[in-house]
Amino acid sequence: MKRSLLAALLAACAGSGEGAPEPGAGSLDDFVALAQPVLEGRCANPSCHGNAARPLSLYAVHRFRLEPGALWLDAPLSERELRHNFRQASVFVEGASEPERVRLLLKPLSARAGGGGHAGVEVFAERDDYGYRALLAWVEAAFEGGGR
Repeated sequence: MKRSLLAALLAACAGSGEGAPEPGAGSLDDFVALAQPVLEGRCANPSCHGNAARPLSLYAVHRFRLEPGALWLDAPLSERELRHNFRQASVFVEGASEPERVRLLLKPLSARAGGGGHAGVEVFAERDDYGYRALLAWVEAAFEGGGR
């Protein structure tokens, strides 16, 4: 039985929202280890995705936070903030037939590397960029865990 990739990803976050999902491919643990550092470092600037008005909004240390009082503090992201980022990124994985075709990877990839370009900014100049490869690893884990 084929399940939707998004359904599989969100299933990892199902429940009360307080307990950690089970570790495994495509899990929150995979996201935190592979994707979160890239998204936080390259995408969560307040002028980009570090604000609530963006379709992909991301929380980050020293930037946009769930609790306004935590803004600019060294406090690590809460589990709720990490789950938010996980869910946000997961939406941009849904609908692709293969890992390298997901919007989360194509949108920030330079046009010369086969991507869509991103508001005149090359987040990933090439497919061998470390950040691109880290996001791809998370997406591949999600595909493996999603029954694809």
